[in-house]
Amino acid sequence: MANPDGKVDISRVLNNTFGVISRNPVVFLGLSFLILGIPNALLQLMQGSPEAVMGAFASPTAIISGIVGFIVIIFFSVILQATLIVATVKDLGGEQINLGDCVNKALSKVLPLIGLGFLMGLGIMLGFVLLVVPGVILALMWMVSSPVLMTENKGVVDSMKRSAELTSGSKLLLFLLMIIYVVIAVVIGGIGGAMSLFSTTGAVIVALLVNTITGALQGAGIASIYVDLRNAKEGTDTSTLADVFA
Repeated sequence: MANPDGKVDISRVLNNTFGVISRNPVVFLGLSFLILGIPNALLQLMQGSPEAVMGAFASPTAIISGIVGFIVIIFFSVILQATLIVATVKDLGGEQINLGDCVNKALSKVLPLIGLGFLMGLGIMLGFVLLVVPGVILALMWMVSSPVLMTENKGVVDSMKRSAELTSGSKLLLFLLMIIYVVIAVVIGGIGGAMSLFSTTGAVIVALLVNTITGALQGAGIASIYVDLRNAKEGTDTSTLADVFA
C-alpha cells in the first residue's frame, strides 16, 4: 500500500539493505569481493610505494595498462551493481536468488547501463562544475535510474525521467540516506586505514574489505531505495517487481 505522503522510509530502506546482504552474504559479499575487492586490492599492491607510482607514470606501457585496467574495473562494476539490483528485488519479493540468472539479466542490459552511467556522470559533473548544489540535486534525482532500467524495461533517457518522478518529494530524505551510507563507508575506511599504516599488506587487506563491503552496500542500497519509492508512490507490491525477472 502506498504511503500517505509518498515519501521514502529511511528505516525500512536501511533494514532492507542490511537484511538482503545478511540473508545472502555469498551473493552480495562474495560477488563484490571478486569483482571489486580483488582488483582494487591488486591495484593497491601495485601502487604500494611512491616510487612505484612515479615509475608507472614514467612508462607509457604502464599508463596504457592502467587505463585499460580502469575501464575493465568500471565495466565489471556496472555488472556488479546490476546483478545486485536484480538479486535485491528478487529477495525482497520473496523469491530465491539464482546467481547465474541474476548475472545473465545484468549482462542483457550492460550496454544501456553503460550509456546511462555516462549520461548521468556527465550531467552530475556539469552540475558540480557550475555549482555544487545542482550536482547534488541531479545525483539525488537520478539515484534510482539503474533499477528503473533493469526492472521497467525503459530506455536510458526514460529511465532518468522515471527516476526523477519517483524521487520527487523525497530528495531531502534521500540526501540523509546518502549521508548515512557515506558515514558507514568512511567509518569502515577509517578503521581499515589505521591498519594500513603498519604495512603494505595491511593497505591491501583494507582495500579488499572496504571495496567488498561498499560494493555490496551500493547495489543493495540503490535497489532497496527503488523498491521503497515504488511502494510509497504507487503501492507496488515487491513480488510484482520480482516477477519481471522470473
